[in-house]
Amino acid sequence: MLEVIIPAFNAGPYLRETLLSVAAQTRPADLVTVVNDASTDDTVAVARTCADELADRVTIQIIDNTGPRGPSAARNTAIRRGNAPWVAMLDSDDLLAPTHHATLLRVVSMAEDIVLGFGDSTVLNARETLDSGFLTTSGVATLPATAIAEDCWTLGDRMFDLLLSNGVFGTSACLFRRDAALAAGLFDESMMQCEDTDLFMRLALAGRFAFSREVVAHKRVHDNNLSHERHKLLFCRGTVLSLAKIATLPHLSVGRSAAVAKALSGAVDGYLYHASRAGFAAYRAASEVARKVGHGGKTANPRHLLRTALGGFFG
Repeated sequence: MLEVIIPAFNAGPYLRETLLSVAAQTRPADLVTVVNDASTDDTVAVARTCADELADRVTIQIIDNTGPRGPSAARNTAIRRGNAPWVAMLDSDDLLAPTHHATLLRVVSMAEDIVLGFGDSTVLNARETLDSGFLTTSGVATLPATAIAEDCWTLGDRMFDLLLSNGVFGTSACLFRRDAALAAGLFDESMMQCEDTDLFMRLALAGRFAFSREVVAHKRVHDNNLSHERHKLLFCRGTVLSLAKIATLPHLSVGRSAAVAKALSGAVDGYLYHASRAGFAAYRAASEVARKVGHGGKTANPRHLLRTALGGFFG
């Protein structure tokens, strides 16, 4: 069984097209859950209309987020109350390719220790596809991988290290075991950015990920994306806090602990750099986070301080 979970905050302009892409699957979902995250537009009305219109193809339920605002708590609300063994995350403005469910369910069926399956995804705006695929831009497509079927591969225990350095796949281009996500602690409800990679790193410690190079999802870009460039500092902050939390996990090997420490150091450097370009208030906030995670010494970097004093003009 497969449940698709869609956190939705003011998703009225995009939600209908998103739900239509779910209803068009060659292998239908067993349940689609739209989690209303305190929307103030017509999100709920759109979801209800689609539930009625698409009832012959897919079952859509609408529930309210019972936790703090944000996609993490919205997703967790649905994961905790559901019972389908497999869960697919879908952002309310993204689109699924018709073979998303069929492809990824085939991928995860290849071995019992697979906890997550993913595929490729593209980025699109209102008019056109903007890239050749996430797996190409992230470098995964060219990495040596172990074939577990004719069109399915695994990167084994390298997945954790890949997730430390960059996004590997789109959130809407994967599905995972519900019980594994529950055991890993679900999404961090204090995070509005980087919450997906944060969970994926913990899942990568629980079992293998497998993937297909087939495009299974399309990420829509627009001015209201949480991943918009104007939220850069929030993503930097989220990355630092996530890595600091991962570093405290008790079952990390010595090698992985060292890799996490290196990634955290680099993330703090990046956060302080971008904050120094944004002005004194931003740099002060970043410095507080750096001290919190044990890298307070980096805040005295002369280049960062000079850049902050000059209003970001010093490169």
